[in-house]
Order: sequence, then C-alpha cells, then structure tokens
Amino acid sequence: MKKKNSQKQMFFEIWNEREHVCTNCKRHLGNEPLAQYFSHIKPKGLYPELKFDKDNIQLLCFECHYAFDFQGEDKYQLKHRIY
Repeated sequence: MKKKNSQKQMFFEIWNEREHVCTNCKRHLGNEPLAQYFSHIKPKGLYPELKFDKDNIQLLCFECHYAFDFQGEDKYQLKHRIY
C-alpha cells in the first residue's frame, strides 16, 4: 500500500508535467500546487486501484472541483461555459 507521501509526490509530478490551468474552465491555477487542484476523475473510494493513476487525475480550480465532486454534472458543465 502506498503512503500519503506517494500521493503528494504524484501530485508534484503531475504539476510539473501539465499546464497549470483548470481542465474544465481553463482558469489559470497559479504557481503553487495546492491539494485542492487535484481531482480524481473516478473516485478513489470506489476505485482504490486508480488512486495513484496519473490518468485518473485532472487539474481543476476550486469552484470546478467542488462542482465536480458535490454539485453534479449540470453545475460542472455550467462552470465550463462561464469562464
């Protein structure tokens, strides 16, 4: 089982490999890799085998991450159109 440090390391790797923009609304995320920017596409609770899969991580701004996790597809897609 990988430790929390492994997830943190993976997030740093993703941050260094990808453009620092929200994949949904295209808002710039700044220069600091905050944990809130890293969103599991398939939830790690339902798909624990994908927890450390970089292809299962998307970069999202706080608003889009919240909409993706808690407000449903309609609100998430609306964020895409707003910005």
